[in-house]
Amino acid sequence: MQDRIKPLDGVLNFRDFGGYATRDGGEVVRDKLFRTASFAEATPKDMAWLEQLGARFVVDLRRPEERTDAPNLWPGDGLRVVTNDDGYKELPADAGVLTQNDLTADSARDYMRTAYTHYPHEPRYVELFKAWLHGLADEGGPAIVHCAAGKDRTGVACFLVLTALGVDRDTIIEDYELTNVAIDLDKRLPEVRARLASRLGKEISDEAIRPMLGVHIDYLSAAIDAMESRHGDVPSYMKAVLDVDDEMVATLRDHFVR
Repeated sequence: MQDRIKPLDGVLNFRDFGGYATRDGGEVVRDKLFRTASFAEATPKDMAWLEQLGARFVVDLRRPEERTDAPNLWPGDGLRVVTNDDGYKELPADAGVLTQNDLTADSARDYMRTAYTHYPHEPRYVELFKAWLHGLADEGGPAIVHCAAGKDRTGVACFLVLTALGVDRDTIIEDYELTNVAIDLDKRLPEVRARLASRLGKEISDEAIRPMLGVHIDYLSAAIDAMESRHGDVPSYMKAVLDVDDEMVATLRDHFVR
């Protein structure tokens, strides 16, 4: 699993999420599907390496203020980048928990689960997930999806692709949890603590920050439950909400499964 993690200098959590077996005996191709954190701290060496991937498009799942606060240094003008400016420009309503004086690890985990329940149906992310899946069907790869840390919103986007390609759920969860290996969580903790203190105007304990640094199966399960509770199963969600019908699934498999 760890061979898919690319050790770039300034770009965290860059991973190839191909190479997995499908339930019908195929295999998702390598070097075509990539997930990552943002490119806000990409080094010249990173950018040279990224250029040689030959990506056709990039989907940036970050909110507009995130992109303003930490603009990507890569890609340049020659590569199509999909973004969305709709929705709130500040913290979402459910983030009020972060301002609690008694914020604990448990309440931070509750916040993360709640955030995941919103991703499948929040209009901004619906449009971005749709652009990601339709772009893959229309253009093939290589293609890259990312958010700020490449773990939560990106995790849902990759879950959708691998589900469409026929990878079993346990394998998808293993790929999702690989973030906890790809990112040095202890090293990032002071940086995240300082950023949250600046944004929220208060200090947050390391204990409460840790659940927000990595990923946990409960988080992704919350997003899956949100899809299945309304639509019965994930394929039905993708068809009803993201316009990913059987024909598009077949096209995706033609592009990315051998």
